[in-house]
Amino acid sequence: MAENKSRVLKAVKRIVPITAAAVLAAIIALTVYIMICSANGKVADVFGISVLRVVSGSMEPSISEGDYIIVRKTDSGELKAGDIICFYSKDSKIYGMPNTHRIVSILPDGSFITKGDANKTEDDTAVAADMIIGRYEGKSRFLRLISSFSSVNKLILLVIIIIMSVAAIYEVRTVAKVASLSKKEKERKKEEEKQRLIREAIDKEKEKLKEQGYVPEIKDKSDDSSDG
Repeated sequence: MAENKSRVLKAVKRIVPITAAAVLAAIIALTVYIMICSANGKVADVFGISVLRVVSGSMEPSISEGDYIIVRKTDSGELKAGDIICFYSKDSKIYGMPNTHRIVSILPDGSFITKGDANKTEDDTAVAADMIIGRYEGKSRFLRLISSFSSVNKLILLVIIIIMSVAAIYEVRTVAKVASLSKKEKERKKEEEKQRLIREAIDKEKEKLKEQGYVPEIKDKSDDSSDG
């Protein structure tokens, strides 16, 4: 039972660092993907979840310029007045670009009238269902922090530094583990040498006694019986 438990613990110790490294690599790759998409004005979409960078203050104070917002793909039939949605704009100034505004009303044909919270008037063009990217779910403070590096090149440099740091930590742990094993091996050999010397000393003492004619006394078991 103890042996099986030891094997399980050893397996867990091997799996945990590998899993952690894989998760970290996935987070880094996802972050780079989102930042590159945002830099090129595209929407990063991962399993129905989109992340994009807001480039105007039309939704102040709810959403600020430079915020990274999380948008979830949603059936247009579930949307209602008051929801904030992200959609591809048909406004001539930003045609085809993602835009994030609040729904103020729904037309009979199922399209949506939108308006930026900071704008005085509603948007000129209604938003059709097929133009909608998704519904606003919240902000990513992590990506806002990362974006403070101001450029993709700086971000890539940061990622490289993180990867190198992780690799260095892993290397240090490996070296420490090898050193620990070497220490244990030295201690084992030292103990074996000690036992060998003890055995040799005992053998020499036996030989010495034998040369001196010493014969161990063998006690007769019959002497142990009590008088009856």
